[in-house]
Amino acid sequence: MKKFFAMCLLTLTALAQQPSPVHISYDIAKFRGDQNTDYLEIYYSFEVSRLKYLKTNDSYQSEAVISALIKRSSDDSVVSHQAWRIPFSITDTTMLQTSRTYSDLFGFLLKPDVYRVYIVTGDMNDASVKDSVSFLIDLDPFTSDKVMLSDIELCSSIHPSERDSSNRFYKNTFEVKPNPSKIFGFHQPALFYYLETYNLKTLVSDQYLTKAVITNAVGKEVLNHEKVKKKNYESNVEVGILKVHELRSGVYTLKYSIVDSSTKAEYSTSKRFFVYNPSLPTDTLVATGSGSIDASVFATMSEEEIDKEILYVRYIASKEEIDRFAKLKGIDAKRRSLYEFWENRDEDRVTPFNETRQEYLRRVAYANQQYRTGFKEGWKTDRGRVYIVYGPCDDTEHHANETDMKPYEIWYYNSIQGGVQFVFGDRTGFSDYILLHSTHRNEIRDDNWQNQLQAN
Repeated sequence: MKKFFAMCLLTLTALAQQPSPVHISYDIAKFRGDQNTDYLEIYYSFEVSRLKYLKTNDSYQSEAVISALIKRSSDDSVVSHQAWRIPFSITDTTMLQTSRTYSDLFGFLLKPDVYRVYIVTGDMNDASVKDSVSFLIDLDPFTSDKVMLSDIELCSSIHPSERDSSNRFYKNTFEVKPNPSKIFGFHQPALFYYLETYNLKTLVSDQYLTKAVITNAVGKEVLNHEKVKKKNYESNVEVGILKVHELRSGVYTLKYSIVDSSTKAEYSTSKRFFVYNPSLPTDTLVATGSGSIDASVFATMSEEEIDKEILYVRYIASKEEIDRFAKLKGIDAKRRSLYEFWENRDEDRVTPFNETRQEYLRRVAYANQQYRTGFKEGWKTDRGRVYIVYGPCDDTEHHANETDMKPYEIWYYNSIQGGVQFVFGDRTGFSDYILLHSTHRNEIRDDNWQNQLQAN
């Protein structure tokens, strides 16, 4: 078990040194577990067509390695760790010319608490092909005094199925295949959903109304499905399908509700998803003005999260933008300013995601894990800043044990300004490597940097 755990940590510390072509997508859903636990399912997918395939006899073989680590947020203790390999085989490399995505899930019984999840995927044939995600999960307890709903699982398909313990997608008489990207539209015209409802006996009426409603970014209802049901059981499984192929590209919300026919009390759960239909015109109602912010990820961020991201972007913000951020008051003003900051840097506005922001925040997350010291978060260190601004270097020299010299590193970037280098030195002995010298024209330069590392 110690060896297995070490393998997980090794994978986690070897996060991607360059923007990954495999790109992990993920989603989660929380269900009622046993007496004192929640059952958490985590869905993930990645691009298997971007893996490296090696010729073996009459086929081409590749293999991905996946590791998952869950830590309790309050004390950073590990509560679960897994790692596994997934082989892939094709007979013709022309199959790799189109996007091919692998989707899967794993589940855990966890006590209600706040957890941080790390997922890493890598290519066994090419160490440079890897990607990682990290996110927080807040698990609330499922009580028994009122109607409660699980999270909604967004799916690519749902079919009735006989019980099959070997099928990891089997769930309560259905084969439920998740869509971790949460993207629907021309490539996935139907949105399938799965959820569970609990404590139905607490309803006053013998009948209740179920409502599945899709609203666009400004709250306008675009699809609605209702059904009256009898209160026969304590809990129930709810599955459905909504055709979204005629919706225009944008962010939408699926809300599922149970309404007591007598008291009109409503219990609901919701999940955001994305529609990408490039053949349809953009919805002008949500394309401009404040609606665009409502359609973005910033609409659901807390003020603390907004403030943190504003700090992160200072490395690429102009002086005017930094001054503007400093004068902002209130979450709405901060949200709009940050939204506009990233909109100005979105290089491909056709896609539902801002890839520039995603890559920048991926670098921040990597810096926080890889370069943190006992006194600084990783993004605040010199190595963290250089990694965030310039990306992964092409080559690194590590000098940890030279006679009469304190430890130092040299990073080489071959494609910047005809080739530049950065020299970092651990002058304090606390693994806080300070930038001592660089040949980049906008960075500090000291051709006699070795003098700063002379051992006393």
